[in-house]
Amino acid sequence: MEAFTPVDQTELSRLLREGAAELGLFLTEKHLKDFARYLDELQVWAKRMNLIRRMDEREIILKDFLDSLTVVKYLSEGASVMDLGPGAGFPGLPAKIVRPDLKMTLLEASRKKVYFLKNLVRYLGLEGTEIHWSGEDKEAEKNFRGRFDFVLCRAFGSLQKFSTIGVLFLKQGGILLAMKGKKGKAELERALPALEKMGLDLAFLNGLRLPFLGHERILIGLRKEKKEDHLQIS
Repeated sequence: MEAFTPVDQTELSRLLREGAAELGLFLTEKHLKDFARYLDELQVWAKRMNLIRRMDEREIILKDFLDSLTVVKYLSEGASVMDLGPGAGFPGLPAKIVRPDLKMTLLEASRKKVYFLKNLVRYLGLEGTEIHWSGEDKEAEKNFRGRFDFVLCRAFGSLQKFSTIGVLFLKQGGILLAMKGKKGKAELERALPALEKMGLDLAFLNGLRLPFLGHERILIGLRKEKKEDHLQIS
């Protein structure tokens, strides 16, 4: 496999600092070091397996790391969070890097990617992080039911598919958080009747643009159980 197109440490730090600041986040030197080490591990493991399509480190920073950080402000202090289908760790591990208070669980279908994720968590010392393979940990999956404050997905398929599976892992009052592109609002409108039958109410629907790139991102929050105090849609 061809080598990654590198970005030097100064540029990596600038992109992450400025991009995170645009999202309302401050990154420390430790955060920057952890992201640099994350990039290094992605490159090492990408030589062994089909881990990530991008081969340009700048693109990974902008389209994976910073994109993952868009969910951070929605996650309450000390929350229990499941990332459903994280692949190479997105969005769960970037969120965990900048929010070590989160209790993070990643549930991944690919055994090879599980090996990578477990290695990365050890390498970065991300305490309070669990990695599980959905093809094997059926008993663990049963124990996860009704356990989490938030369930995240970035690339898990349709909103309805994510909701059908993710709602099982939510506590009452917990929130499914789906990361969608510019068609996310239209997808939500089509799926809303089915989502309401699952006992999910719209908690928020917020749009933003990714730092530097300007790509549109729609974040959809769905709360498990009907409440009157919905947040304002913007």
